[in-house]
Amino acid sequence: MFWADTLLEEKTGKQLINDSTTPSGMIHMGGLKGPIIHDVLHKILKAKGVDVEYWYGFDDADPIDGLPPELRTTHEKYMGVPLHIAPSPTGEGSFGDHFMNKMISLQEHVGVFPKIYRTSVLYKEGKFDKATKNVLDNAAEVRKVYEEIYKKKIADDWFPFQVICPNCGKIGTTKVTAWDGKEVTYECQENLVQWAKGCGQKGTMSPFGGNGKMSWKVEWAAKWWTFGVTIEGAGKDHASAGGSYDVAMKILSDVFKSEPPMKLAYEFFLSGGKKMSSSKGLGLTGEQLLEVLTPEIARFLMIKTPPNQAVEFTPRGTDLIPRLFEDYRRAGEAFREKSEEGGARAYELAQLSEKFEVTDSAPFGEVAMILLNPSMKHMEKDAKVAQLIPYVKRWVDEFAPEDKKLVVQEKLPESAKKLSDLQKDFLRQIAILVETTREAKDLEVAVYEKAKALGLGGKDAFAAIYTALLGKPNGPKASFLLLSLDKDFIAKRFNEV
Repeated sequence: MFWADTLLEEKTGKQLINDSTTPSGMIHMGGLKGPIIHDVLHKILKAKGVDVEYWYGFDDADPIDGLPPELRTTHEKYMGVPLHIAPSPTGEGSFGDHFMNKMISLQEHVGVFPKIYRTSVLYKEGKFDKATKNVLDNAAEVRKVYEEIYKKKIADDWFPFQVICPNCGKIGTTKVTAWDGKEVTYECQENLVQWAKGCGQKGTMSPFGGNGKMSWKVEWAAKWWTFGVTIEGAGKDHASAGGSYDVAMKILSDVFKSEPPMKLAYEFFLSGGKKMSSSKGLGLTGEQLLEVLTPEIARFLMIKTPPNQAVEFTPRGTDLIPRLFEDYRRAGEAFREKSEEGGARAYELAQLSEKFEVTDSAPFGEVAMILLNPSMKHMEKDAKVAQLIPYVKRWVDEFAPEDKKLVVQEKLPESAKKLSDLQKDFLRQIAILVETTREAKDLEVAVYEKAKALGLGGKDAFAAIYTALLGKPNGPKASFLLLSLDKDFIAKRFNEV
């Protein structure tokens, strides 16, 4: 049984699936894994007739605590300012809006349409006021949770809340030191954090109505309690033992006196065995991923492997992308045949809508061959080829290793002269076969039979074809290659050998 079906097998009653992100910078390809996994869970439960909703939040009440290099000059002064208040890099809307809209666009591209919320709006509307009062009233219990999990003393004047300084507008530099049941006492400290400077303002103010926010682990528990979340996954970094997930769940239990949602941890994507990092040039952004994969194959990539298994994804200089396209094509065949294996269920859940037809496409390698050889340009109009051309072109231009860029050589390759007499005789006979056989399946059978009749092994037989045409001992399906070329060209080349 598919991992998601197993996970949800006994889920009944009303379900609320939640996921969220901090909209503060570039969206890595791994940033799509959570939205797609949660969408698949929503899709399965909905198909079972379960009353289920899927919400996705943007935690734009958080402060800016880091900037990409290209924004350090213009936005350094906004470090510590809430994401929903700092201006957008484009000048339109807020900093949080800018990156939120990028994520929404990516999600829509891969067929993910949850109910969107922004934490800054919920704070302003008073939706978190009850939770805020609860954690301030029970700050000692929150400190106790932190002490138990992190095994260190938490200061008695620490409260799980920060206000927006009315003087400098920063939230990342403020510290709440007291709570009287109506107002908090705060300080905007110059050196509270290393990444932003406070202004020194001190005072008292109401914590409600968007004047501040809970610490994020506490806020996570507050969301579960306020919304009634029943399912929420998280990446390995948050879900490891003693991590943010555990802190939030214990706060939910000890402070909010509520049951935790179903826990689902998912592993990272790796590049060269290392966790992907945009800043270190490891891996792709979400936008780059969707330039080289169809939306369906991007979904397939995210869900075909159980979430608790790390996935190696190193596309540059490898044939990983062609292999992924081929895995998806085979999964489609398995689905058509109503198989319970071969990725059929992952294929089904990778589709953008519930009503879809299983569509065929040409093999990725064959489309690459067409793009790389001007003599095959007429084949680009074929519908099965055309749908893959943008993705294959991107792979060829940016990711393909040199030995995969298989181009039919204009002149007889030097390596062809070194073929054995048996291989040369085989090629002369294949030239005759191509003249009389124009169906791929028939030609494929005839090539095998001709090699067998000559006592030539399959590996040596196909190596002869590829060497004579490409100058390399390997290539796409031989029957496709032979039928895609002019008969006279093949006859001349093979006889020249």
